[in-house]
Amino acid sequence: MKKRMPGRSGTAQARGEKADGSSPKPQTKGMIVATQPMAVEAGVQMLRKGGNAIDAAIATAWAQGIVDPFVAGPGGFGCLLVYSSKERKATMIDFHGRCGSKATPDLFQKAYEGRIYGHADRVKVKGDINQVGYLAVVTPGTVAGLYTAWKRFGSLPWGDLFEPAIRLGYDGFSISGNLAKDWTAKTESSDGVVPFFRKVQTTGASAKIFLNKGKPWKPGERLVQKDHARTLERIAAGGMDTFYRGELAQEIVEDFRKRGGLLTQEDFENYKVDVYEPVRGTYRGYEIVSSPLPGSGPQVIQILNIMEGYDISAMEHNKAPYVELLARAQRLSFIDRVRYHGDPKFSEDKTRLLISKDYAAELRKYLDRGTFPEDIHSPSEVPGTTHMSVVDEDGNCVAFTQTLGSASGVVTEGLGFTYNNCMFQFNPMPGKPNSIEPGKARITGISPTILFRKGRPFLVLGASGGTRILASTQHMINNVIDHGMTVVEAVSAPRWHWEDRVIEMEPRIYHHVRAALEAKGLSLKCTKFSYDPAFSVQNSILIDPRSGRLHGGGDPRGGCGVATP
Repeated sequence: MKKRMPGRSGTAQARGEKADGSSPKPQTKGMIVATQPMAVEAGVQMLRKGGNAIDAAIATAWAQGIVDPFVAGPGGFGCLLVYSSKERKATMIDFHGRCGSKATPDLFQKAYEGRIYGHADRVKVKGDINQVGYLAVVTPGTVAGLYTAWKRFGSLPWGDLFEPAIRLGYDGFSISGNLAKDWTAKTESSDGVVPFFRKVQTTGASAKIFLNKGKPWKPGERLVQKDHARTLERIAAGGMDTFYRGELAQEIVEDFRKRGGLLTQEDFENYKVDVYEPVRGTYRGYEIVSSPLPGSGPQVIQILNIMEGYDISAMEHNKAPYVELLARAQRLSFIDRVRYHGDPKFSEDKTRLLISKDYAAELRKYLDRGTFPEDIHSPSEVPGTTHMSVVDEDGNCVAFTQTLGSASGVVTEGLGFTYNNCMFQFNPMPGKPNSIEPGKARITGISPTILFRKGRPFLVLGASGGTRILASTQHMINNVIDHGMTVVEAVSAPRWHWEDRVIEMEPRIYHHVRAALEAKGLSLKCTKFSYDPAFSVQNSILIDPRSGRLHGGGDPRGGCGVATP
């Protein structure tokens, strides 16, 4: 395949920068892009009150846990990348969920029933106890992470950031069609995810909230969550300590003790947030700043490093040569995901190798030969995540992804929120980089990212949807930088993904393209929907380097919300 000269940019926005490389402040008081419109409004209220991007992100996050309670909330975890315009510095705040101290490497080994092929390579265990119920839950990090972010960067009072979410909890909200669709599935999908209807009946406290007289809520019906609202009031009043060392912690730990869970008081008391340098790479003159391992920022950079060796701008976006090239680059990165990705606190950190330009050049030899170094099928996590991008009037930026995994169905009586099910994302076999160990974080597709041009933020992005998160982030960067798309065009363009046995793609990749790929012996699978949420829901903001104008890209695959104060 034809190689390209490095450093060339395909976008008019990038070429329109000031000669000195400076970037004007945003023309508006800011922008928020997230999957849930009601949650976006919560964040916009903070900007109207004079809050900054972090204030808006935190308020949006608490509201997301109310209006989309199986993807976010106090029982989850996440990664938050913040750029401070005053300091001109990016900081990573990671609050991954961590295995409880009662977890052992062989916890699910005897229950192992085999791999699950489909959306990703998942592991089936007897009774689905690694994804449903108390054994599926790891120590949550969201409360600690958001409190840490607020202490470092927030400007409004902590309690103010809860007000919109608390009001939504007490008053209720009208169930959207998107939410109802997710909640009505009653049969297990081919990718091994336990359906909502079974999951919410795991605990009586969950069924009381998330079923309406024993049936899933319908579009237009009103969901009220007073217990969840009262829990948020307690966190608003007592801060992080009440959740990890106070009465809330005691109630949670006692519930898990009674029901054989893996979490202890020490797990909560010892929980720590990681605040450190993000992982960094470059792509055609842009700096990529993203989440380190066990996040997937290194994999995003690895794919882009591989692609940098080809003249992508000369290839049509939806034609067979480009689809195949990108798919093969993705597949190579997923082979390394199995080999090398893990929590660097517990296994050797291979980030330097993964983001190396020289290593990418070696991998391109496989692409040019149309081969792979070995055939490894990749374990992955399930979708059930949400992302927001925020920019304020001072140019502060936040890329923030939070998740419950796909939720455990566990609700502690009286607390009203659902816990994560992140034990589902660990390898049940001991001795692997992603095996179970107390205190360990599992690998995740989460990759909140900011692209910089000459030291200034240019694109703030990230997504929900398992390992499709990292792939859609990479797609977005290629679409904007190489294909010259606007942010709306980039987020709406067809996507494809190769990590397992087949290349999965949206049906908007036309038949003649699929026929050309199949003629080369590649196996393909089209998804059901033209704009398929299975390919992740990407929410991005592009900052025009000439004018400072903000361009929001809400993904049509989800219930996108784009708003300014």
